[in-house]
Amino acid sequence: MVSVILCTYNREKTICEAVDSILAQTYRDFELLIVDDGSTDGTRALLEEYRDERMKCIYLPENSYYCYAANIGIEQVSGKYVAFATSDDVWMPEKLEKQVRYLEEHPKCGAVFSKVALIGKEGERVEKEYPEIMKMFEQDNRSRTEWMHRFLEEGNCLSHPASIVRKSILDNIGGYNLLYAQLADFDLWVRIVIESEIYIHPERLVKYRWYSEKGQISGLTEEKWMRMVHEFTMIKRNLLENLEDEKFKEFFQEMFRNPESSTHVELEFERAFLMMEKGIDFTRINLLGFQKIEEALRIPGAMKVLKKHFGMRIQDLYKQNGQKWYLDVSKEQLQNLEEQLEYLEEERRNLQIAIVQCEKEYNGILQSTCWKITKPLRAVLDIIKGK
Repeated sequence: MVSVILCTYNREKTICEAVDSILAQTYRDFELLIVDDGSTDGTRALLEEYRDERMKCIYLPENSYYCYAANIGIEQVSGKYVAFATSDDVWMPEKLEKQVRYLEEHPKCGAVFSKVALIGKEGERVEKEYPEIMKMFEQDNRSRTEWMHRFLEEGNCLSHPASIVRKSILDNIGGYNLLYAQLADFDLWVRIVIESEIYIHPERLVKYRWYSEKGQISGLTEEKWMRMVHEFTMIKRNLLENLEDEKFKEFFQEMFRNPESSTHVELEFERAFLMMEKGIDFTRINLLGFQKIEEALRIPGAMKVLKKHFGMRIQDLYKQNGQKWYLDVSKEQLQNLEEQLEYLEEERRNLQIAIVQCEKEYNGILQSTCWKITKPLRAVLDIIKGK
């Protein structure tokens, strides 16, 4: 059985389409757990109209945000697999069937995702309008080590509503981190890959809704930008800090200052260097690295390891500690990002206008007298070309 968890908040315009796409799955052995996170619009009334015995709705008294609601759902599941749905995206009919089949045939795989189709506010296809978003989700399958490098250097690239995870994996790693408001799914993917392989199904099994209203694309404010920076930094720290030595070496040896590092104290220094030197630039925080170095230097013999194994003196650390501890993410950078977004939106609108104009001209040609008169001639030319 698959337990589908769908969390929603004030999605009266899209909730029915999302629910209907789940109930229409060709794979029938599933339960649908809907957690309404304190909606104040007509979402609850719409949900109460359904009479499908596979549905169970949980209504929370107030909005507590996605992670809390999703964890409530995880506590209620009874299936072998857990699929995460969203209240404004749409599943293709064979999504569960194809993903479950892969999991059944590949017991070492812990989670399956898929590629996505982008749809707009009214359900129209918008891949051409948002090529960068499509590029982000167009991922090939990788080894666990390659995924770890991708996550560290570039961040999330997996679609949340395209995911299905073994319940046994969630039992081992836990649910969503309640502190994360923006990167909670990314944090979950990282922890899953630590435990097992994942697979990207090549078909577009989800219609992922993406449109350009301010609140939907990101509502990029200084507060949200800084929260994203902080969450990514914490995810990076937790990843490098909590990995067992053997897994840390397996995943990140290619990034080591000294590829021969293997002892615990050597690996502790490598963790510190990765915190400071690898990953997206705004996560390269000297403070985290120096906190780790401080711990490593308490280990007997650490100074000798620092000099002999890494070719560094304590004076080198003093000099590095004179630099900024963290990247200054300024309002100017935020403004530049907003200007880039505005420019891209203007380009998208212009392209849309050009497409409409071309379609009008094309339809005008098709309806013209000249085009109709020359139809027999074109048919003869097609026959000649076919020969």
